[in-house]
Amino acid sequence: MLFSTPAFCQSLGDPIVNITFGTGSGKFGGRLPPASGTTTYTYYDDASFPGQGFPQDGQYTITNTSAGINQVWVSTSDHTGDPGGYYMLVNAANTPGIFYTRNVTELCAGTKYQFGAFIKNIFSNNGGNPPNVKFQIETDAGVIQYDTGNIPADNTWHAYTMEFTTPANAGTIVLKMINNGPGGYGNDLAIDDITFRPYGAPVQVAFDQSSSTQICAGVPQTVKIVSATAASQGYSQKVQQKVNGVWTDIVATVNGTQYSFAAPLVAGTYNYRLISGLSANIDNSNCVVASNELVLTVLPQPIPAFTAPADACPGNPVSFRDNSVSNGAAVSSWLWNFGDGQSSNLQHPVHSYNAAGDYTVSLRVANGNGCSSVTITQPIHINALPVAAFTISNPACANRPIVITDASTAPSGTTVQSRVWEIEGVTLNKADGQPFVHTFAAAGTYAVKLTVTSSTGCPSTTTQQIVVKPLPVIDFDTPPTCISDNTIFTNRTTIADNSALTYLWNFGDNTPVSTAKDPVHKYQSTGNYTITLTVSTASGCSETKSKPFTVNGATPVADFEVLNKNSLCSNNEVVIQNKSTVVEFGNVTRIDLYYDYGNTPTLVETDNNPTPGKMYGHTYPQTHAGNKTYKVRMLAYSGSVCISQEKTENINILATPLVVFTQPAAICANNGPIQLNGHDESGSGIPGSGIYTGTGVSQAGLFDPAVSGPGKFVIQYTYTFSTTGCSNTISREVTVDPVPTVEVPGNITILEGGSRVITANATGNGLRYAWLPVTGLSDATIASPTVTGIADITYRVTVTNDKGCQQFADMVVTVLKTPLMPNAFTPNGDGINDIWEIKYLDSYPGCTVNVFNRYGQKVFSSIGYSTPWDGRANNGNLTPGVYYYIIDPKNGRKAMSGAVTIIR
Repeated sequence: MLFSTPAFCQSLGDPIVNITFGTGSGKFGGRLPPASGTTTYTYYDDASFPGQGFPQDGQYTITNTSAGINQVWVSTSDHTGDPGGYYMLVNAANTPGIFYTRNVTELCAGTKYQFGAFIKNIFSNNGGNPPNVKFQIETDAGVIQYDTGNIPADNTWHAYTMEFTTPANAGTIVLKMINNGPGGYGNDLAIDDITFRPYGAPVQVAFDQSSSTQICAGVPQTVKIVSATAASQGYSQKVQQKVNGVWTDIVATVNGTQYSFAAPLVAGTYNYRLISGLSANIDNSNCVVASNELVLTVLPQPIPAFTAPADACPGNPVSFRDNSVSNGAAVSSWLWNFGDGQSSNLQHPVHSYNAAGDYTVSLRVANGNGCSSVTITQPIHINALPVAAFTISNPACANRPIVITDASTAPSGTTVQSRVWEIEGVTLNKADGQPFVHTFAAAGTYAVKLTVTSSTGCPSTTTQQIVVKPLPVIDFDTPPTCISDNTIFTNRTTIADNSALTYLWNFGDNTPVSTAKDPVHKYQSTGNYTITLTVSTASGCSETKSKPFTVNGATPVADFEVLNKNSLCSNNEVVIQNKSTVVEFGNVTRIDLYYDYGNTPTLVETDNNPTPGKMYGHTYPQTHAGNKTYKVRMLAYSGSVCISQEKTENINILATPLVVFTQPAAICANNGPIQLNGHDESGSGIPGSGIYTGTGVSQAGLFDPAVSGPGKFVIQYTYTFSTTGCSNTISREVTVDPVPTVEVPGNITILEGGSRVITANATGNGLRYAWLPVTGLSDATIASPTVTGIADITYRVTVTNDKGCQQFADMVVTVLKTPLMPNAFTPNGDGINDIWEIKYLDSYPGCTVNVFNRYGQKVFSSIGYSTPWDGRANNGNLTPGVYYYIIDPKNGRKAMSGAVTIIR
């Protein structure tokens, strides 16, 4: 018989008795169930013993806390710390005795067992009776006992166990727990987790070093468990696996201390152990001990999955999307095989197939635990490409329509669904494949691109470099021609690439064509013709251009008219109108005009494009002293050899005034009107008159700057000869400078001997100040001088700006002298000193005068002192005597007071 704390060097079997008292949310768990054992104590809860408060001696309860039950008990939960776990709380009876009994059956004879429980002294101090519990086992062969001894009041759960071996043929025993100590004060205890289980030699197992505690599902492999010791003589061992919470025997291959079995293929957590017992009892769970548990984790395989299109086109990127399920640790590696000899380890690879055909794509993945999936496959069909092709018409000439024809083909069983052309940066969609035309505006090399797409969505592209040849740029001269001329046509055609050209001329007169570059042709009759030139290039590009052409008659007639020929002033343009004609047919093709044939017969103006009624202007040198005569000559042409007789005419050019107008200097805006001095200095003796125009000036030439205001103004003077009407005009600019502005207070007052600042408020640039007179001023050259009151005075301030323009303003300064108050007056009507005359007081505007009698009564009051006091009050004479005055002159002077005597 052995009594001790748990001995971890030994092995235990599954509990035959395992009383945990359950769990619950209520404070009390109810009476002790019969299956858990019996007790001689009385069950207590608050409902059974209302008002009692806690179990008394000889009572017990099933509870999950002792808090608040008895103030001398410590607060405790069950020994696992579960706040809802119940335990048995016992208040021991006053006399020692049995408080727990439990029968145990179906035991094996000659087998060692362990009886144990967790016990706690719940008394809050060591002063009371300590619990002392006897463990007692009754068998047919006798009684086995062991005492716990005094259990300390240390608020700690203590584990107590005892071991014994059943006698031969003994299958049933009785377990008892007996209170050894007296009740009363103390001997209060809590009991939890009462167990009874097989107990034996240590059985220790581990996985073989070659076996992992984590394996992958779906991979067949063998698990090996190694026992630390082999079974003793008469003993057997076997491996068990926990299935749905029940330990179940599994078949294992035994090789000494090694046990081998097939690993599970399904993911999950698997528990294994080795049990040991007498060979006769090895199949009885009540009679065997078990090793430590081994946990084998079978990790799930990732589940591979992916999406990809069912078909694609060669060369096009195909996206493969991984949709695998990790089943635990994240998928960490991928192995793709695209079926064309290429592979990838990316999660979402993109792959292009080079050739059409059918391929099988496979995927196998592995997760972070190292578990690989099965391999899945999916077919993909790579469609054949169409063949893009096209032709163009020849020659390819600039600015000429070119026919472009699609020649593309599609694989068998498909059609070309779309055709996208790219020409000169423009995209054209032409699904029907019909020929179309395109015109390139200029010569050069152009890339024409065609992309066709088949009915399976596969594209094909081709690009051709189209060399567009330039067209000749046709130009030729049509010279002025009359019926007598041999006409030379000058060809000015060019081509950008300087290639060889051929020519074909049609003269429009039903004569044979010419292939010369610059042909010569003689027309037989006058008339209007059309000349056509066709030019062809070596590359086959041709261009045609036509021009109208006139063959004129042989007799041109020169004629002209001088407009307004009786009033040709020398400063005006002379206008000559063409009136030349051709007698037979056609037009004048050239005019030669001589404006001064008498003096300069070689100076000619030629017009190669004359028209009927065309005007020609000419300005002759201006003359002032007298008129001049010029000879005008005209010749007319209808071809190179057909010339008219001359026409001449003398014209009289009239003298014009020589106008002189002296520009005045700049003036100030307040300068006053000035007379301008324009006149004629031609010396011609021709009578005439002049007028002025412009801002601020009268026709007679009086310029008023007050009217114009400041600024720059253009004044024009026009002088006209009264006999011929010829005039001349001259312009001059007049500058009017602004004047400053100035304002001063009109009138101010100042105490005699006092001073104050006076200010001229002026505007303008570069201002200078001058005050006159300078008497009493601190500085007569500043805007705000200080004036000292000496005597009444009028100041004038003159302000001058940077242009020298002036403005002035006047101000009056009145000096207020100290009032002189007589100390007596005689208002007796004799005309002498009849009033109280206060000298200088009348110059103080707004002053106040108040006079009081000796009783403080006001007898006189005045604002201002224009009417002096006459010694009366209330329409009656005041009695002679002394009166008191208060005078407030205001205007900066302090009030004055004193006495005045009326004498009668």
